[in-house]
Amino acid sequence: MLLFKLLVFLLLTGTSLFGSPPFTDIAERRKLYNHPLWLLLLEYEGGESKIDDLEFFVSPRGKRDPKDELLTFIKVLQKNPLIACKYPARAYFLKKYLSLDVNVRCKEVEEFLEEVKGNNLSIVFADSHINSPASMFGHTFLRIYGRERDVTSYIVNYAAFTGETFGPLYAFKGIFGFYKGYYTIAPYYMKIREYSAIEGRDLWEYDIDISEENLRMLKLHLFELKDTYAYYYFFQENCSTNVFYLLNFADPDNRLEVKTFWVIPVDTLKVIVNRGLVKGIRYEPSLLRRLNAMAKDMDEDDIGIIKRWAKDKVDLPEGKDAVFYEFASLYIRFLYYRGSVKRKDYRRKFLEALRKRSKEKAKTSVNIEDAVPPHLSHDSQRISVSYGYKGGGYYQFSYRPAYHDLLDPIGGYRKNSEIVFSEFVFRYEETSRRLWLQRWKGIRIVSLEPVSKVVKPVSWKVDFGVERRGVKYGPYINTGGGYTLDVWGVSFFLLPEIYVSAVDPSLSAGGYGGILKQGNLASFLLSLRGGTEFNGKGSSGYGNMEIALNISLSRNLGVRAYGNYGIKGDSESWEVNLGTLVYF
Repeated sequence: MLLFKLLVFLLLTGTSLFGSPPFTDIAERRKLYNHPLWLLLLEYEGGESKIDDLEFFVSPRGKRDPKDELLTFIKVLQKNPLIACKYPARAYFLKKYLSLDVNVRCKEVEEFLEEVKGNNLSIVFADSHINSPASMFGHTFLRIYGRERDVTSYIVNYAAFTGETFGPLYAFKGIFGFYKGYYTIAPYYMKIREYSAIEGRDLWEYDIDISEENLRMLKLHLFELKDTYAYYYFFQENCSTNVFYLLNFADPDNRLEVKTFWVIPVDTLKVIVNRGLVKGIRYEPSLLRRLNAMAKDMDEDDIGIIKRWAKDKVDLPEGKDAVFYEFASLYIRFLYYRGSVKRKDYRRKFLEALRKRSKEKAKTSVNIEDAVPPHLSHDSQRISVSYGYKGGGYYQFSYRPAYHDLLDPIGGYRKNSEIVFSEFVFRYEETSRRLWLQRWKGIRIVSLEPVSKVVKPVSWKVDFGVERRGVKYGPYINTGGGYTLDVWGVSFFLLPEIYVSAVDPSLSAGGYGGILKQGNLASFLLSLRGGTEFNGKGSSGYGNMEIALNISLSRNLGVRAYGNYGIKGDSESWEVNLGTLVYF
């Protein structure tokens, strides 16, 4: 009877008197379900997997139970070895740490590994594209390659598939996770064309120190991620967080972490640099930046000839220098990528420019000014403490989660642009001895891209938030568009604008202009505003002059002085403020 019970026990548990214990027992005894690499393969973080597609898991409880996913996968793999062709990374993990090997050939996996061949990994940062809500903070993606200049190598990208063009609805859905995000793999040249050529975004490439074996594991994991989704959240699980997560394969035992509620692409670069994972940095200026840099030293008549040649109005002349033909080849490519030239015309003209360029033996170089790697920029959060006077003294405190304004140190950020998100400003007035919320800037975006010899972009701004007037609060929106000129590094801008306020409801229409000089040590802004305000009591003219100076004491520490003089109807006011800025 005792022997019978023992046999029943052995059958039920799968234990053998003469052989090794089952792989599930070994895995459980070694607690492989807590192994950093296993948790990484499941994208397990904060008590559950980041992947929301249940097809990614073998166990119904796999999203929240890594132990059950491991034990279930072992059993399924032993019964059906072909499951390794769907989950090659998990199968490779069991072979490495459990000596559980299955002798199957997975043609699709082999073809995938051949397609994304190469033993080098980098993360590429595309700087901000403020005309796109999804990319105004920049974008990151991975690149797997063999040779550095191989544009046919492959990139790994994560993005939401929205199909949405209405900005407010896009923002709402993106913030609250109504979109599904997918990993995609595409040739590198497609991203170069999209970002560098079409959108005019500079690319910075950071080479990652990763072993060949860990890179292979990453590739197998990418195969498992194919066609699976994770819900996209604009601030927490976005393009940057999910790509950043994949870099953990460089060192699975030490997780990378951004210690803020939101994740901004440039912050992830700073983490990997500080961790020592970066072994080299390369810079690829956008096509537009290269054209603008070349145009500075070219004669305007020559540029005019090239523009007319691109439109088939004149022939490309002989006897010009190498720079002339180099510019012509880049310019016709610029127009083609932006859809202004047909493919057959582009090919004919591009080859013509190259043919005439080849006759000139002189070398050409492009001098790109102020190219600072993004990881050397000031940190994205900022607090400010200041003292000011406006009819009485006051103390002011502000907190800005992100990102950069026109007076902040420019190094590492897009010149002449400002993106301020959710800035709170509190003010304690000495006279009334009261603490007020002075204003809240929900979002303020400013683009003062200067007119150049190549393009004439429209400068624009949008500013939305809540303001205080007296003891009343209400939302406001301010927007405008115009042009900016750059003269010896100083920007002169003029933007017709409107301002709508819900506090004593009013509509103001007028103009906003000024002078801006940006730098890493000091930045200066003088602005003038004037127009007419319309409200329930009629209309009145207004005028305002602001002057601000920012001095950087270090990358993350500065002081700022501010002055304001305003006239509205028959009344006037003035204000001064001096404070300290700390970025972190």
